[in-house]
Amino acid sequence: MSGTAHRSRPAVAASAGLAVAAYAWSTTGRRPFTGPALGAVVAGGIVAVAIGAALGRKGSTDRPVRARAGTGKWLILLVAAVAWELAAYLQRPRSEHPTLSSLANGAFGSHPVRALALVAWLVLGVRIMRR
Repeated sequence: MSGTAHRSRPAVAASAGLAVAAYAWSTTGRRPFTGPALGAVVAGGIVAVAIGAALGRKGSTDRPVRARAGTGKWLILLVAAVAWELAAYLQRPRSEHPTLSSLANGAFGSHPVRALALVAWLVLGVRIMRR
């Protein structure tokens, strides 16, 4: 690898980081629970998954076996989260039985926290797909 290509990696990474941060700030500044907000979050997730899948294709030959093994664990986690959400939603009073979404709303009350959470979600999407 030439010296110029090696020196440009940090610049590319910094540019990508700034682009992701700007995207997250813009996306989380949209009015919540609207079509444009949902579209922006879903589009970012799709791009993150595509990037992770493209980066993850190099190397590992045991990918299908590892993917199948991990699928069951994620399915169990998803079923548990849905069960919690549904059980909490159906119980009264709601103040004593918070749903996961109501807990998340309290935790992500400020714009900077929402933007950081979106960046973390996108990075997680890339990392999961690279495995």
